[in-house]
Amino acid sequence: MNGIFGIFLRDGARVQQSSLAAMRSAMAYWGRDGGDVWLEGCAGLGQLRTFATVESVHERLPAFDAASGCAFTAQGRLDNREELIRQTGFDGDNSQLSDAELMRRAYLCWGEEAPNRIFGDWSLAAWHPSERRLFLARDHLGSAGIYYHCSPHLFAFASDRRALLALDLKQTQLDELFLAKLLLPWRDFHDERTVHSTIRRLPPAHCLTVTSDSQASRLYWRLEDVPEIRFARREDYVEAFRELFTDAVRQRLREPSDWGRVACMLSGGLDSGSVTATAAGLVRPVGRRIAAFTSAPAHDTTSFFRDGLGDELPDARATAEFAGNVDLVPITASMSSPIAAIRRQLATTNEPMRASGNVYWMLDLYREAQERGYRVLLSGQAGNAGSSWQGDFFSQPLSVQLRHLGVRGVLGRGLLRGRQQFLDLTPRRWLAAWLDWRGREGPFWMRSPIHPDLVRRLDLVSLWLEQGKGKLWMPPLQTRYWIVRPGKSFAASQLAELGAPYGLDVRDPTADVRMLSFAFGVPDELFTEPSTGQDRWLIRELTRDLLPDRVRLKIRQGYQSGDIVQRLRADAVETETALRELEGGPAGALLDVRFMRKIWCAVQDVGRTDTVGAAIMVLLRGLAVGLFVNAFHSVGEKGLPPPTSL
Repeated sequence: MNGIFGIFLRDGARVQQSSLAAMRSAMAYWGRDGGDVWLEGCAGLGQLRTFATVESVHERLPAFDAASGCAFTAQGRLDNREELIRQTGFDGDNSQLSDAELMRRAYLCWGEEAPNRIFGDWSLAAWHPSERRLFLARDHLGSAGIYYHCSPHLFAFASDRRALLALDLKQTQLDELFLAKLLLPWRDFHDERTVHSTIRRLPPAHCLTVTSDSQASRLYWRLEDVPEIRFARREDYVEAFRELFTDAVRQRLREPSDWGRVACMLSGGLDSGSVTATAAGLVRPVGRRIAAFTSAPAHDTTSFFRDGLGDELPDARATAEFAGNVDLVPITASMSSPIAAIRRQLATTNEPMRASGNVYWMLDLYREAQERGYRVLLSGQAGNAGSSWQGDFFSQPLSVQLRHLGVRGVLGRGLLRGRQQFLDLTPRRWLAAWLDWRGREGPFWMRSPIHPDLVRRLDLVSLWLEQGKGKLWMPPLQTRYWIVRPGKSFAASQLAELGAPYGLDVRDPTADVRMLSFAFGVPDELFTEPSTGQDRWLIRELTRDLLPDRVRLKIRQGYQSGDIVQRLRADAVETETALRELEGGPAGALLDVRFMRKIWCAVQDVGRTDTVGAAIMVLLRGLAVGLFVNAFHSVGEKGLPPPTSL
């Protein structure tokens, strides 16, 4: 995936070439195949290129259109390319028309209404010098990120925050509330905030207009506005879903054929399995094969997980063998320790990740894909609330609920809803006092490495309750929105940032906006098969001829970091060193290092097999935040140096 960047001096001063050069240099690995800048007066735009489609080799942005007086830059890949070619009236040789150039033509046609017509993974910027107006926009679900800094004198943006930090922004401080939300079981850390107080994210499905004296953002699309879909038969939903899902995978199989091929990230589950099997089916007629990279444990996980849930390799192998043209590549990450991987991730993205327990195998997977010559990597990260949503039994008629749950089960679920209604009516200050009284044993900060003093200083209990957290039950559609976080989530763009140093364009068919909109429009009762009570009915029907039954009908999900405890024990010196760094640095003011040490002692106890969750949610998440905080105070405002090698 390409990257973009730019500067607008709001006080009218002239942008220096050196400023754009500093930004370009800071995010250089986004431009393995070159890049360009455009500079005039108080504004400058840039693009860095890593070819990821056949047409992208013809890309030459930024570009200035004399007729409209607009300078434009963009990056990304389109899902509705053919549709946009027709709608924009392009009648030339479209084999040399890059997706970013097509976005430019769409913007010239529709102006600020263009983002709602452009589907795919993209971001764009348009500068109107006569009005001294800059317009930014980002794709519907946030697969391509934009960071920005805004002050009275300067506005700057980039796909990589390192480019902004290269401008020596003054008074950059840590955003403690962002870090606190990251440490807690709290999904509201997904919004425009970043760990840097003076840097913001442009949220998904948003556009931003900046002038000399104003700044205004606008949400241009809402998943919540998707209408419910009603078909006559269940089979009609499957056929419509199959068409959309297959097209979502097909659009993401576009590749720079002279440079690399498409590979998949494959677990033992339905989401990545359906993506991999569909991709294999699409390339099979032309005699091609698909590589599938699977995280595999380097240690035996049977003492930590029952029924083989700690090792997804057997199910991934079954998916590959069933497809017939999938080459499975196990990734054991045996040479990569969890702590060293976290340090490398922090140096890549300049921000801690909540999924710090998965970083070691993800980075090793990216490295292996790069070494084998791949430039496109398909994933299935966004499926849980969309394509493979499980459904809620309360959406079924009472007779179906009783048949599969029994009287006790139905009454138990009803009691849960009743308790939630009681809590909704309870004054927040009473709940806050109760949670504070329960302390560490309560549901609020249990299994969190956050320092209790930080909880009190930021009044996090009240904020947590005010934002509706701690729900015992939510209606199914609300639960799905809570998982996807439309208009807020930055999970997809984090994967893109992690892939950039490896020259990888990470694409997720389960995050296709048209397919996801359809899935959210399907009535909840359709996700459960009433005669059998089987959940995830839609994806299971879709994959009836694509996946083996051991995967298609699997009830429980597996774990991709199943041997994390053994890995930490094997690298005990690194873990101990990292904990000592936290104890001796400023991170100790934000983290309960004593509690983290308690978890570390439990992890080292070979007689215990119940420490996987605590190792990930307390120890590794706390270490990721703590190592970043210490490094931030050590290196200052320019950010962590990039990895010296990959």
